[in-house]
Amino acid sequence: MTGIPILTREPESIVAGDTIKWKRSLSDFPASAWVLTYELRSKDNTGAATKITATADGDDHSVTVPATTTAAWIAGEYSWDAYVTSGAERQRVDRGLIKIERDLAQSAAAFDDREWVKTVLDALEAVIQGRASEVDLSYSVNGRSISKMSWEEKIKAHSHFKKLYQQELTALKLKKGLGTGNKIRTRFTAWQ
Repeated sequence: MTGIPILTREPESIVAGDTIKWKRSLSDFPASAWVLTYELRSKDNTGAATKITATADGDDHSVTVPATTTAAWIAGEYSWDAYVTSGAERQRVDRGLIKIERDLAQSAAAFDDREWVKTVLDALEAVIQGRASEVDLSYSVNGRSISKMSWEEKIKAHSHFKKLYQQELTALKLKKGLGTGNKIRTRFTAWQ
């Protein structure tokens, strides 16, 4: 048994309830002289900021976040900043995004697993088709409730979210190594 893999960069996504490990080498900020810390905050600002402090492994910065910690994390997209400190000095060294996925083993029997873009797209379609629930009408787009939008705004928002959703599907297919279904057209011409 090999154990949990140690990544060489911050993970792009994790499942809440999983242990995560990574190691960062920062030649300008060796762990023997600097402390590496991460601050995570959900993109929708729900929940408190999470702080993760690395430990020294020679001159590398080693991070381990136990399953007991990640189990309390709420699913969603989070922004993170990485910074190093030494005494009174502080320097941001990196930033990025991480997606926290829900642990299906700990989820209730019924839950909505759609991404936000798909959820809003479905709500807009329900409104346009005249079958919207109060939940559908309660969604907001750019700070405006769907129920308060004009018909033109609803159609424009639907077109925008449909395009975003298609982009997400294409990115997911590419990530999985699948074809996107797009045709590549070529034209051959003779050289003169």
